[in-house]
Amino acid sequence: MEFFKANLIPAEIIVQLLAFMIVFFTLRKLAWKPILDSLEARRAKIRQEFESIEAAKREIEALKTEYAARLAKIEEEARSKVQEAVEEGRKISRDIQEKARAEAQAVFEKTQQNLDIEISKAQMVLKKSVVELSLQVAEKVLNEHLTDTKQQEKIEKIIAGIEEGATLS
Repeated sequence: MEFFKANLIPAEIIVQLLAFMIVFFTLRKLAWKPILDSLEARRAKIRQEFESIEAAKREIEALKTEYAARLAKIEEEARSKVQEAVEEGRKISRDIQEKARAEAQAVFEKTQQNLDIEISKAQMVLKKSVVELSLQVAEKVLNEHLTDTKQQEKIEKIIAGIEEGATLS
């Protein structure tokens, strides 16, 4: 304590105290308010940035929800289009199958007609051959040549009657 008593000069303390008070009140008057205003402005800016961050988060969540809904809608449309394409493919397949069946049926019917025509031709050729053969036999039997068309028609009727009798039994 001795040190303090020896080194403390009351006039210096008062001058220093007075200088401190002048600096303090001057700073308070000139710098304190701007410093407080600056701190308050910074506080307001930080608060505003937090609010804008929160708003941005809410907006991002809303966009995320909207994008999820859009994505679901797009996926549903894609599924729908795929389903439509599958149905269209099945329809085309059925059409092709029906067309092929119709063509096969037409070919079968045409072939059947051609076969019937060929059978009719073969029967006519066979009849002609039988008539000629019968005429030759009759000529030999009668030993004369039959050229009369009425006789030929009569023989054809007889053969036709024989054929009908053969088909009936």
